[in-house]
Amino acid sequence: MSATTKGSGGLPPRAPRKLAPDLARGAMLLLIAMAYAGVYAGVGFGTDVSGEAFWDRATSLFTTLFLDNRAFPMFAILFGYGMAWMVSRQRAGGTSEQEVRRLLRRRGGFLLLFGFVHAFFVFPGEILTSYGLAALVTGWLLLRSNQAIARAAVVFAVFYAITVPLSMVGMAMSGTAEGTEDNWVLPGYLTAEDWIGRLVGLPISPLFIAFAYPLLLLVVIGYRAGRAGLLDDPAAHRGFLTGIAVVGISVSVLSTLPIALAVQGVLSPGAVTEGLYMALQVLSGVLGGAGYAALFALWGTRLEQTRGPLTRAVAAMGQRSLTFYILNSVLVAVVLHPDLVGLGTVTGGAGALLVAALAWSVSLALAAWLAVRDRPGPLDQLMRRCVYGGRKARRAAAEAERRGAEKP
Repeated sequence: MSATTKGSGGLPPRAPRKLAPDLARGAMLLLIAMAYAGVYAGVGFGTDVSGEAFWDRATSLFTTLFLDNRAFPMFAILFGYGMAWMVSRQRAGGTSEQEVRRLLRRRGGFLLLFGFVHAFFVFPGEILTSYGLAALVTGWLLLRSNQAIARAAVVFAVFYAITVPLSMVGMAMSGTAEGTEDNWVLPGYLTAEDWIGRLVGLPISPLFIAFAYPLLLLVVIGYRAGRAGLLDDPAAHRGFLTGIAVVGISVSVLSTLPIALAVQGVLSPGAVTEGLYMALQVLSGVLGGAGYAALFALWGTRLEQTRGPLTRAVAAMGQRSLTFYILNSVLVAVVLHPDLVGLGTVTGGAGALLVAALAWSVSLALAAWLAVRDRPGPLDQLMRRCVYGGRKARRAAAEAERRGAEKP
């Protein structure tokens, strides 16, 4: 996975892989699967579990503190990091600004398309559509200076400091916090109304996430981190990454305590206060996601020279993150959705997390198998073909990426 692999069909070659980003993506796919599984079991973010069994309450405490709105931010930062890396390679290889813009638009557009298909058939609350929207709205920043990216981050931070509390208070007051809005999140498969609901919800979900969760800020943070190469050479940034990991994760956990205690029944806030607790949890997820990314980068430096089978498998999954994001989601849905196998109605939160872990383990074995045979993930390969367009465009992009990879 560390060697440059020749492209196929005129595609850019698969470039030398850095362990830290791939390891982080692979591990985060487990946490994302767990977050999705909780929704199928009716214990999504903000759900009152004070009357549930001990293990389900313990699971809720764990997910609220460490998982909800933490896996998504880290993945968004890594998405932005990957976008910055792609643009850097293309520009280093001599690709024109106009062509880079085309590639960014195609990547955002096809992420929207892939996400719409996933949302329609599997999970309406999925995140690919949100990433596609973020790429289309903010991708132009990758052709601007570091100062422009920093200014955009400040603007988005102010924007979300307003919109996130308003959104969370509104959700709390209307009684539609995630986990109690199953009719919106989890339409069925058996009636025409189910499919109409899925279709109508397609454009709503990415817009809602972009407004109510700090998506655009997270992606822009990823752009800046990618420009700085923080995950390419974690050893050179060890002190900075250690500070981000310690401060980010610590503040994230402490900021989550109010809503964690509220859903456990220890605190009994009113709707407005509960919404503000939820907003604090969501906003602090920016620090938590950055802290997790830094932590995995530091972990990667320890494993770089002594990669065991598990490390290689997790990194292989991260390298093929699109394929295994979809596969994990499908496996979780098949097992837990009430119109399919239906275990989500009987497992509770703890059982749902176990199902997610088992689904991720199946994917992990398949990722290891693909890595041994040096094969890309099928959906990742399809995305590359879509982004780089026709054969002539793919050849030009491949040559630019080859030249970019050869430069120091």
